[in-house]
Parts: sequence; structure tokens; C-alpha cells
Amino acid sequence: MQNKELGEERDLMLKIAVGDQQAFRLIFDAYKNKVFSYSNRYLKSKERAEEVVQETFLKIWLKRDGLNEVGNFGGYIRRIAVNLTLDSLRAIATENKTSDLSKVMWTERDTGTEDEIMRKDAQTYVDQLLDKLPKQQGLVYRMCHIEGMKQKEVAEILHIAPSTVKVHLREALKTLRTLVGENNTIPLISFVFIGLLK
Repeated sequence: MQNKELGEERDLMLKIAVGDQQAFRLIFDAYKNKVFSYSNRYLKSKERAEEVVQETFLKIWLKRDGLNEVGNFGGYIRRIAVNLTLDSLRAIATENKTSDLSKVMWTERDTGTEDEIMRKDAQTYVDQLLDKLPKQQGLVYRMCHIEGMKQKEVAEILHIAPSTVKVHLREALKTLRTLVGENNTIPLISFVFIGLLK
């Protein structure tokens, strides 16, 4: 984005911070399609993606007092959208009794009842492990290893240095290895994590 555009966007942010609804509408129109496209890419549901758009801008409006401290507004919006999209994926997982966050771990094949039960138990355990990670580590891990995003892309979205992404991944993997090693009640977990703990 050119300096002139950045300056204009900055002016709009400052106006929104003091409650200017017209400025808010301009920002909404400028970013709504980007937020929708990102969210719909993972949720594969226009209805849920629209909800993420609404919740993203609602959060921006409710927290408008702090906009004068935001340096990169595009990154700020993307970060909110990422978090809300992940929240929606968790909601889908709960509703459907299956985890979209862990879908890369399961192959599409017919399984017996016993095997399916083992998979569901392991799947639940995996989600519990990921929830034990510090928030930033968990977010970076999910985006890189579960959503398949590149570290550079994650760094841009979260507005952090690529080196910080690497640190979060390293610490997250270290913690997950420790947690998996401490729990021997579900042997299948060791195999489930083979591809994710490298």
C-alpha cells in the first residue's frame, strides 16, 4: 500500500477511534471482502464466513478506543479474522463430533466401529493437547501445521517477525512432545503425531 493510502487509512482509524461511523463504513467496505475470502477459504461456508466478517468488525468497533495504537491496520484486522475463524472451526468440530482442526490426521476410508472409536478418542486427546499450549504458540502451530500456511504468511498475518514464528513453533513442538511422552493411555496418539511432531 502506498504512503498516501497508508496516511488516508491512518486518518480513518483515528476518526473511528472517536466514534466516526462514516469512517468505519469506509474501512468496512475496504476490508470486508478480504476477511470473507480468508474465512470462507477454511470454513467453506458462506454463512459462517459472513458471521466472521460481522464479528470481526464488531470487535474493531467495540475496541475502537485502542485504534490509535495500532501500527498496521491490515495486520490487525487479519489477526482478528484468523482468531474468529479458528473459533468457528472449533464450533464446527463440537457440533459435528469431529475436529476440522485435526482433519489432516485422518484418511478417508471406511473403518470398523472399534477403529472409529479409537480415532475419535485420539482426536479428542489431540485437541486437548493443543489447547494446553500458550495462546500464541497454539495459534502459530495450528496455522502452520494444521492449516498448512507458510511461516512467512503466518508472520505477516500475526504481524510478528518470521524468527518469532520459528521460536513459537519450536517451543510448541517441544511442549507437545513432552505432553505426548507423559501420557501412555492412548498409544494411537504416538502414531497420529508422527507427521506433526517433526
